[in-house]
Amino acid sequence: MTAAKDLHLLSDACRQYAESVMRDIADRDNDARSMCFWNIHNRMRISEEIMTNYEKLWSSEGFPEVDEETEAELVERVMVVTKDLFVDVVSAIEKAVKDCVGIYKGSGLKEEALKMSSHLYLRNIMLCSVDKKLIDKRTFTEWDDILVMRNLVAHNNSVADRNKRYTIGGIAISMRAGRMMKGPLNTFVVLTECIIELFYSWLNLLHKAYGST
Repeated sequence: MTAAKDLHLLSDACRQYAESVMRDIADRDNDARSMCFWNIHNRMRISEEIMTNYEKLWSSEGFPEVDEETEAELVERVMVVTKDLFVDVVSAIEKAVKDCVGIYKGSGLKEEALKMSSHLYLRNIMLCSVDKKLIDKRTFTEWDDILVMRNLVAHNNSVADRNKRYTIGGIAISMRAGRMMKGPLNTFVVLTECIIELFYSWLNLLHKAYGST
């Protein structure tokens, strides 16, 4: 299992994003745009530490020989740790996106999104971003698919409410209504990486278009 290594690499990438935003975009103390990436970086370190401890235990001489039952338990632990990370990261990005549309008042994204609902939703902000040509429809679909995954994980205990097959970040996730979502062991690490990259790209495009307004 390589979850700890994957999380270490992703945490380092997030630190680089945070430093880039601090250098090129942030213009205030505790800027929500850079703090989001630092918070995610720190949250990933916690998950990495948990997985590192698990993997040391699993490779120790005192750990029982892996059979079908214990292998299922190991997989479950990896999925739980990475699933919780994924939900936390999406929540952090959701809050940061809402902060961003308040910072870039000239974009009109907040006002347009609120015309669609009395509450400010991430999905509506991204729909308005398509209208303003900040992102294309394919990129919106990537955002939307990941939000579907987050909502099913956070609010439906990972039980699918539809029959559909998704391809996100190069991995396949299959759904059958009333059954648990199915994907590879690194599903939630890949989804986490995708949403971070989507946010970083969107933020840079937003700043380029409206940073002086």
